[in-house]
Amino acid sequence: MGQYRDLTLLRIAPDKTLVVACDSSAGVGEKPLDNVRTPTETVAAFSLRVPLLELLCYGATPLMVIDTLGNEMQPTGAAAIRGLKQELARAGYADLPINGSTEDNMVTQTTSVGVTVVAKSTSHRISDRVDQAEVYQIGVPYVGEALLAHFDEVVSYETVRQIKQCPGVVDLIPVGSQGIAHEVAELARTSRLEYDSKQLDRPVYHQSAGPSTVILALVSTSAASHFETLFPTATPVIHLQAVNY
Repeated sequence: MGQYRDLTLLRIAPDKTLVVACDSSAGVGEKPLDNVRTPTETVAAFSLRVPLLELLCYGATPLMVIDTLGNEMQPTGAAAIRGLKQELARAGYADLPINGSTEDNMVTQTTSVGVTVVAKSTSHRISDRVDQAEVYQIGVPYVGEALLAHFDEVVSYETVRQIKQCPGVVDLIPVGSQGIAHEVAELARTSRLEYDSKQLDRPVYHQSAGPSTVILALVSTSAASHFETLFPTATPVIHLQAVNY
């Protein structure tokens, strides 16, 4: 058993590892006391988007989805399950099985959605070692009402797949509630690189990116120019370099 960032790893064979990712949402939906009014299908879809992107960036293949719904099956649970199926289709996993549970013993006043995705990986993931790298931002941090207003602008699964296959891309990481600066620190830690954190003092680097509306790409400096040509909307964030002792 091990941990890689927000993922739990369980090696079940010399060449096979189970990889588990999860996310949750509460207070967003169509219930009387929800803070943000949003269709239940959308809430569930974005809750699933987070672990799917974490696994895609890691390089694991999803096997199944487990939903933990803190609401009644009809109508909230059924709507959430529809949203999960819609998101699986968007991600290219329409045939993935779904299992889960609902709360039918209590009357609930807010929407509560939990999602776990179990995946498999055939190799232990280790990022390529580089001495010089650039971090690029793909997407814009959106959350709450801003996310709903820019629903069609969030980074697609296909874009993430294309970036992952691009030569020179060392690592990918989705950005969530802790913001870009936090995830840059994670990229630096796992790649054994350092950077000037003062360059990330701007508020935009610390605001929530909601359900992974931003992806960070760590690109070898030698391949940066080519990467920028292929992905002209990618925004440079910061330069990383090997730790000097």
